[in-house]
Amino acid sequence: MKPATVIFDMDDVLCRYDLGQRLRALSRLTGQMPRDIRAAIWDSGFEDEADSGGYTDPDAYLAEFGRRLAHPITRAQWVAARREAMQPWPDMLALAAKIGTQARIAIFSNNGPLTKAALAEMIPEVSAVFDEHYHSFEFGTKKPDPKSYLRLMERMGTQPSDCYFIDDKRSNVTGAQLAGLRGHHFRSHAQLLPELGALGFEA
Repeated sequence: MKPATVIFDMDDVLCRYDLGQRLRALSRLTGQMPRDIRAAIWDSGFEDEADSGGYTDPDAYLAEFGRRLAHPITRAQWVAARREAMQPWPDMLALAAKIGTQARIAIFSNNGPLTKAALAEMIPEVSAVFDEHYHSFEFGTKKPDPKSYLRLMERMGTQPSDCYFIDDKRSNVTGAQLAGLRGHHFRSHAQLLPELGALGFEA
């Protein structure tokens, strides 16, 4: 049966995300080494906590981000560093737009509150295609926890069996399948096309 809803991950599905590039941008801003920034923000568990709902307010998240770097960061600076690390994939965005004429489309990404609040500033090419974007912090847990998908379904007012989920991490697809969604482990635009065709989409 053709899915009524197609849900896309964002980073490394709709755009390339380069954490190293983001670290270098933050390094230029703060004067700290990229490895030290990674240790303070990513390896410390702070980003995992934010993605899992530990911070629901963008300003509180941003303040803690700066505190951990011992260097205040403005929203504009944070957004610019994140944007520098993201390269939109036109073929995937065009595909998503086409699917959006045939089904409901949405984004579900492991991210915190500032990514949701600033998506249109970070990557307007993605924001232009998707009216709906949901981020793991909203659900108190992150992919691949099946509860994150079930809470997403409740928020969207849909059933898992009506949804098709696309993610570049196999574990996230497995989590979606455990929650009752159909899923695709994304590796390339070319490999996704026949899968969508088999589901009844004109892609």
